[in-house]
Amino acid sequence: MRVGYIMSLYPDYYDIFKSEFKNEIKFSRLSEQKEKKKFKALTIGDSFSEQGIYGYNNYLAMNNIDLLHIDRFISGNQFQTLYSLLKGDFFDQYSFDFVILQCIERDLIELIEEMETDKSLSCAEIKDLIEKKGEVKKADSSFKFPSDRVLKIPYNAVQYALNDDYLFDEMVIKTKINQDLFSTENKELLFFKHDIAAVEKNNNESNLEKLNFVLNDLNNLLKNKGIKLIFLPSPDKYDIYYNFITDKSNYPKPLFFDLFEKVDKNYICINSKPLLVNAVNESKDIYLYDDSHWSPKGTKIIADEIRKQIYLNDNNSDLID
Repeated sequence: MRVGYIMSLYPDYYDIFKSEFKNEIKFSRLSEQKEKKKFKALTIGDSFSEQGIYGYNNYLAMNNIDLLHIDRFISGNQFQTLYSLLKGDFFDQYSFDFVILQCIERDLIELIEEMETDKSLSCAEIKDLIEKKGEVKKADSSFKFPSDRVLKIPYNAVQYALNDDYLFDEMVIKTKINQDLFSTENKELLFFKHDIAAVEKNNNESNLEKLNFVLNDLNNLLKNKGIKLIFLPSPDKYDIYYNFITDKSNYPKPLFFDLFEKVDKNYICINSKPLLVNAVNESKDIYLYDDSHWSPKGTKIIADEIRKQIYLNDNNSDLID
């Protein structure tokens, strides 16, 4: 409803994950951190790193990994921010063994094109950002009449029922899939239009070389501080479920993960797509039906692989039972 003005057809859908919502936040947020200390890992990313109680970073923290997360309002462009932190005094104040840099597939190339690697970000500037965030009044999100939502939601409900393929509010695409992959009554896939728009850039091998150069450079800068880089590309929902789309005539094939596997990396890379595709073949709801993000099932899979990589690249044998 928030993005595509689509009414909730399965109000009880999230009940299948309700046991996960009983967890507590175990990782530390930079915005709430009072004491500068040593952590095993730092996470910086986008909304996939902000899933709270069932996020991959919380599952890591629940499994003996002391973890600090940089809030999204601080990080913005996570590639840019990591460069800026490396040029400031952040890594002099905080100590880590690993930095986990996460980014959704559709934004990877766009973000590295927007970077200014000569900028710096100090702990004092971070403190100012946190204080300003606390002072900003919450935007008034109350419903005001008249509103186009009054017309859009019922109109889109009719279109949802009548069309197998449809673009809602220029943002969300609905299409048919050939298997029951979600705990719903219909074989349907909802995903962001931006997932398709990013395919051309992400399928360009020259762009992937540029991305890999940035990551190798960040890895070298972190290595100078005794830190190892873990890169976590988060597959678009469209990419993970692409092979199940019934009619692919209007949908280009994403090749990012196939192509990126071939580049020479000096950093640790979580090859997340095969892990999630294998899971989709065995279980429903690896991503959320009505959302672009991993479900608790998906985040656990990712967290287990990151934990494994930390164990393999660290001397602390207590991380895995």
